[in-house]
Amino acid sequence: MRFWMTNLVLVLLILLPIFVRDRHLYHILIVIFIYATLVQSWNLPGGYTGYTSFGHVLFFGIGGYTTAMLVVFLSVPAVVTYLIAGVLSSLVALIFGYVSLRLKGPYFAIATLALATIGRYVFLNVEIFGGAEGVLMPMSSFSTDIEKIPYYYGTLLVAVLTTLTVYLIIKTRLGLGLMAIRENEEKAAGAGINTTKHKVIAFMVSAFFPGVIGGLYASYLEYVNPDSCFSILYSANILLMAILGGIGTIAGPILGSAVVVMLSEVFSLALGHQGRLIIFGLILTLLAIYLPGGLLSLKEKFRDPKKTATAFESKTKVA
Repeated sequence: MRFWMTNLVLVLLILLPIFVRDRHLYHILIVIFIYATLVQSWNLPGGYTGYTSFGHVLFFGIGGYTTAMLVVFLSVPAVVTYLIAGVLSSLVALIFGYVSLRLKGPYFAIATLALATIGRYVFLNVEIFGGAEGVLMPMSSFSTDIEKIPYYYGTLLVAVLTTLTVYLIIKTRLGLGLMAIRENEEKAAGAGINTTKHKVIAFMVSAFFPGVIGGLYASYLEYVNPDSCFSILYSANILLMAILGGIGTIAGPILGSAVVVMLSEVFSLALGHQGRLIIFGLILTLLAIYLPGGLLSLKEKFRDPKKTATAFESKTKVA
């Protein structure tokens, strides 16, 4: 039943541009797909491995700047740059992973946050990257009435591929090893699992898709700067969406992304930007206290009222 529902939603999303031409709707859907990609990518090390990262925005930013620099200075077709952006983000994750993934507890989370902050200041202060003004990209050649459609399909494709990749990984021995690390890394190592190798692979895969979607986002905006690519709000939104939907699940990141983006539109209109941040802060706090398993855990609560939600620590502990 779930399989057919998933395919039905996917078919409807593919056919949507045939019947609808609402530019604002497509902007909202593009943002949802971008966040679904980021949260699903974060979910591999954060949800299934237990290594909570606050620095995934770094890979998103690297992707955006890679596309912008290649398009502007080398005239590389934008479509080609997306793959390059993903590979470069994975290489950065490989280098950083071997060092940071040796840290445990809150030290890993702090290290990832520090890395993202350092990355932002590098792009802010190195002249070739345009500094605070950023890099302006060539304008789209698409006509106004359909200019968002290619990015709609592009971000949808990346979100689907990200979700499918994470799903396939958790069904393999690699995925079982990652979940064993989440539950107890020492016991996993004692059972013969190469924990360092597993964690680095997960980190590299989780960095690839943010790099790709970051490149797509740069093309969509036709502009990059440190604030558009490295904002700390991205990291906060990723965590909020993951917790809201359900950490360590496949559907959770998609559900959380859709709900938060749509609520963000409503709250921004009703309360303004600052009011929206306050409301989301309260939501995050209440979720952590009363619904640690996310919205997906409501189904099990209704099925068995006496059954408590999955412990938040087991989902988000940093091995």
